[in-house]
Amino acid sequence: MRKCLIIGLLLAVVLFLVPSTWAGGIDNKTNWSVEYVRSLNRNASTDAADIAAYNPAGTTQMEDGLYGNVSVHYVGKKYTNTIDGDDSETTEPSYIPGVFAVYKQERWAGMFAFSNYGGGGKVDYDDGTWTTQQAGLGIIAAANAKLDLAEAGGLLPPAAPFANLWYYADITDQNIEAESMYLGYTLGGAYQINDMFSVSLGARLIQASRDAKGSITVSAENSTVGTNPLVNPDQTADIEYSQEADGWGGILGVNISPTAELNIGIRYETETTLDFENSVDEDSLGLLPQLGIEDGESDYRNLPAIFAFGVSYQVNPQIRLESNLTYYFNENADWNGAEDDVDNGYDLGIGLMYGFSETLEASVGFLYTETGVDPEHMTPEAPELNAKTIGAGVAWTPVDNLIVNFALGNAFYDKDSFTDDATDTKVEYEKNNLFVGFGLQYKFL
Repeated sequence: MRKCLIIGLLLAVVLFLVPSTWAGGIDNKTNWSVEYVRSLNRNASTDAADIAAYNPAGTTQMEDGLYGNVSVHYVGKKYTNTIDGDDSETTEPSYIPGVFAVYKQERWAGMFAFSNYGGGGKVDYDDGTWTTQQAGLGIIAAANAKLDLAEAGGLLPPAAPFANLWYYADITDQNIEAESMYLGYTLGGAYQINDMFSVSLGARLIQASRDAKGSITVSAENSTVGTNPLVNPDQTADIEYSQEADGWGGILGVNISPTAELNIGIRYETETTLDFENSVDEDSLGLLPQLGIEDGESDYRNLPAIFAFGVSYQVNPQIRLESNLTYYFNENADWNGAEDDVDNGYDLGIGLMYGFSETLEASVGFLYTETGVDPEHMTPEAPELNAKTIGAGVAWTPVDNLIVNFALGNAFYDKDSFTDDATDTKVEYEKNNLFVGFGLQYKFL
């Protein structure tokens, strides 16, 4: 009866909070290990060294010994900007590393974790995005304003009957490449107070980098007055810049084991201060200062704090259920005012693990992500759309102390759109991520 009640509660949490509807917030990312990819729920796990990142206090529940865990997962991306019916897309893949180590001895445990904790990897849009479209419209408006002044000063022929024939009107070429990575290095320790409670404390260094380069070309409608050609040359904006920041954050953890079957994991990550310094390599038309990007200057874009909660229940020797809630405090982060345009976000999921034998376990998981941002405030190159994600995989123990993990899944993002009031332009965002992961864990002692 108790088992049925707990299973029912786990399912009720998910069904109550998930709308009729991968993972992470607007900036935060939590897909750090292949174990995560194959279950999507790790906040209360105690079965592998990747919990150094997900449930650090739970490392005291592992068997004594030294564990090393490495993994990588491939993310096949398809992102699309549709601007007034015209599509532009990128299919540049990403590769996410994960390295974890745990040393457990009696009541103590020490741990290390390395992975990517934010950013969206690399994108490459040959036909531009809403970002380049807005920049192109800005170039056209500025160029035509100068022509208006020239005409008013008698430096151009009278407008009639040749009105607008020499004015800039078209964006003839646009492209953009961008990449962002937030590599994180975590060190921490955990202590088991008694049979029920364990606590942990850790610190994480984030080394963040963001790079972008692009080109926008606009052209004019040309004509001739008498024998004088009115030819305005194309204007091209070439832009390339990078931003870098380092910052430290703290991680607090609690693990609660009321019974042998039930485990609860809690983790709180503090906000990480990231003051990004700008380095401008090229800005042919001087557009970047208008976007707040000046060479040598810096701007804050802190990584938001996280509260993570998970419940794991061993139904019987073969079946384990896990459920997670990860909450992102976007509204409290210092984003130079941009935090006023977003809400807090969350991930909510449930996973099922089934042990076929002592050497083979399969898992499947579901995750819903609510990012907390409206489409007009999303990053066009990697729009932060809400998502429903399914992951599955297997863990195989071919020899003693060695575990081989394989996982695959897909994040199905909700399509979203808005109409820009200033230009009456409709912008639509679409995304899809296919991911495949492989990992190894070895217990050395």
